[in-house]
Amino acid sequence: MGSVIGSAMKENMKEQIEVQAAMQRNMLERQIQMQMMMRDRQMSMQLARGRELFNWYGSFALLVTGGAIGGFLKKKNPAALAPLVPIYFVTGYQWDMCYNGKMNRIRANAEKIMVDESDMLRVPGGPPNIRDIDAALR
Repeated sequence: MGSVIGSAMKENMKEQIEVQAAMQRNMLERQIQMQMMMRDRQMSMQLARGRELFNWYGSFALLVTGGAIGGFLKKKNPAALAPLVPIYFVTGYQWDMCYNGKMNRIRANAEKIMVDESDMLRVPGGPPNIRDIDAALR
């Protein structure tokens, strides 16, 4: 009789362990999905911010362009056009980031680094462990 109860308890324990493992797997998958969704939201906010900033850079560049061309026509000095070079470099970079796929090139480069140069990604001192955290708290 005791062995019947013991084997039933063992079977029940195995079943409970399997259920807990499935629940943990499900919870981990949900956490990963939630982190991915949060990352996507943060990236979209950064891209939207960059596009808004591009609008301001573009407006500023056009304003400076008008002034520089006016100064050039009035004084006949090509140095009046010199400020346009850095302004359009910054504006071009911002446009590339927001509308021309720079984020895709950055992502592709990051994936290449993860595959080809993974040694560059190591954290100095290795990943923290429980002992390190406890020692830092003392």
